[in-house]
Amino acid sequence: MFPDPTESISEFVLPSYKKILVTHDGKDRSNKAINHAVFLSKLSGAEIVILQIVDDAEELGGASVKISNNQELSLSATTSTISESSKSEKDIAGSLINSMEEKIKKIEQAGCNNKVSYKFKTGKVIDEIVNETNQTNYDLIVMTSFHLNSWLGALFSNTRKIISNVNTSVLIPQ
Repeated sequence: MFPDPTESISEFVLPSYKKILVTHDGKDRSNKAINHAVFLSKLSGAEIVILQIVDDAEELGGASVKISNNQELSLSATTSTISESSKSEKDIAGSLINSMEEKIKKIEQAGCNNKVSYKFKTGKVIDEIVNETNQTNYDLIVMTSFHLNSWLGALFSNTRKIISNVNTSVLIPQ
């Protein structure tokens, strides 16, 4: 198909990114998504939010966590706020936060000076990503998928279900 000759390049609108959501499952393959988000952030000045859904709700004590690179920590549970001295926070501050803090250091070392924050949530992966995307104004979601190798895997993948339920552009690096 040939382009419409009546369209000029001046009518072409380039995408603009202000806030990018990156899903991370704690595995190395998710770092590819972070790398793409960092590249786009450096080009656009966009803020990066890294979202990790924790499989074991016991690790977070049923809480949602949002932490930004200015060390702002907020924990909220369904029934009450968890204090900073609670055991749940100490558990969170362990491997999950240390791992994410290392990622932020590497992002900064890569030359990204834009705001980077991260969130941990518990629940069903698809539901939590869709809810986060629909509740916050993201311009782009960057996520990896290992099910896109076959058409059958792609048909039933979590990534496909997420794409079907959000109104935000999605980048899936291979």
